[in-house]
Amino acid sequence: MKKVVMFVLLSTMSVVGFSQIKDIKVNDQITVDRVYAGVMSGTYFSVDSLNAVSFVDLRVGAMATYKPANKWISVKSFCVYNMQTKTEPFGIIHFWVKLNPTEKFSLEAGNMATLPTEQRPHPVSGDGQFETFSEAQIVGMAMGAKMKYQFNPDFKIGAGIADRNGKPEYSGVFNYKKVTLSGWYTNKTQKAGSALTLDFERIYSVLVWRQDQTISNIFCFKIPKHETLSLYADDGYNLVTGDLVRGEYGILKNFSSTHFSGLLGLGYVTETRSVAGYLFLHL
Repeated sequence: MKKVVMFVLLSTMSVVGFSQIKDIKVNDQITVDRVYAGVMSGTYFSVDSLNAVSFVDLRVGAMATYKPANKWISVKSFCVYNMQTKTEPFGIIHFWVKLNPTEKFSLEAGNMATLPTEQRPHPVSGDGQFETFSEAQIVGMAMGAKMKYQFNPDFKIGAGIADRNGKPEYSGVFNYKKVTLSGWYTNKTQKAGSALTLDFERIYSVLVWRQDQTISNIFCFKIPKHETLSLYADDGYNLVTGDLVRGEYGILKNFSSTHFSGLLGLGYVTETRSVAGYLFLHL
């Protein structure tokens, strides 16, 4: 069965890979925001023995928006199916309603990303499929509601509440230009967390703190005069034991064409003492 699913996914990618499928207006009310397909592979070469471990990761997804006659109401949904040779397949489904009574204020409710979750890369995207350890430490989707207020193009705040394992989780966010800071508190665990994102022209960084659990950071630096080359470091520390639970450092080569984008990567993983090589292609 898995071989059949893999064939279907690869066939789909070969068909849709000849055009950019994004923001397709079906009619005055329905827009297909994006259709995604991606394949990622990685090989880890041990530095202690003649041993190599590889994986292949396949992801397809789609997102659509329905806006009825009343333009300040919209219904949004997206779905993702992900299959990897090393783990069990999984799916992600979001469905929510968004109200925009004014240009500055919005209210959303449903099964969706919480405010901190929005600092993780969108699941229906290449960044979502290539999500790093540090980004994945931010809390995920949940049933709830959130509101945002945009004071001006540079300054936005938000507040939200969600159901996390049967208990409320409260969150807030502050965004100023290229800096985003969010925080959350979960009643179930009575633990707090926060995430700080810096997204500048050459520097991308996400710092995540989870109370009594971990502190982690992904840092990417685009090399001057070599716009397609980036250095990266993905670190994670256990706050209880003081151990390094994540440490990967390397270089990425990004490329794109009319039909697809992707990257080649080379890094070193401290947990497994191995050299990692990546190939990633997506719409």
